[in-house]
Amino acid sequence: MKWILLLCLVDSLGLGWAVPLESLEKFTLDFFPNNSTLLAATLSTSFLVNIPKCVSSSKFSPSKVRIAVAQLPDGTTPTGVTDTEEIQNIRKTPQATIYFAGEFKSVPCTAARDLVVMDMDDSQYELITILGFQVGAEFCRQTKGPFCNQALKPSTFYRVNFFLLDDKSEIRGHTDWSPTIQTRSVKNYDSADVAFGGRAGGMVVITILVSIGGFVLVIALIAAVVLSNKK
Repeated sequence: MKWILLLCLVDSLGLGWAVPLESLEKFTLDFFPNNSTLLAATLSTSFLVNIPKCVSSSKFSPSKVRIAVAQLPDGTTPTGVTDTEEIQNIRKTPQATIYFAGEFKSVPCTAARDLVVMDMDDSQYELITILGFQVGAEFCRQTKGPFCNQALKPSTFYRVNFFLLDDKSEIRGHTDWSPTIQTRSVKNYDSADVAFGGRAGGMVVITILVSIGGFVLVIALIAAVVLSNKK
């Protein structure tokens, strides 16, 4: 009888029963860097957060990152989540206030060292690359998959938390809950913001390239074509 109970317990753990947050490895993350004006911008139905670009652990190899979103009654209330079972799936529970919004592959530290984010600015050109996760990027009825990154409610408080999964898709770590962020209030829904719309999965990459040298080159090319036609 004891062997049967033990086998049932092992089988239950394999199916992914609740994992207490205190037993997970905790990582530090600056969700809203001060030097990023884009990540500091808040819309009425979405906002951007910084993502873990490189996570190193001696206990496991991070393979995926899963983001949890918590809707709160005010800006000071903690989430109250003590284990992963309290984080629901809005595909099954549409009214859930604490849910997993999405999942993406973790960036290996070797790749993070090789693929450096560049912020270059000189007299010739300016290149700015910003990578973040857009919380509130989807309408569930229009998307498929295990998770839904549903549009947020205006004038509402939220916190987010990134959970780290190993190569067996088991949750092994997390970043703790972010500071509270409040979405903008909208009085006229006809004029509600639509910035960053249509970004499936929430990953947002914005690249701005301003090249004075390129502009001059185009002008020179046009002038060459005009002169050659006159001959």
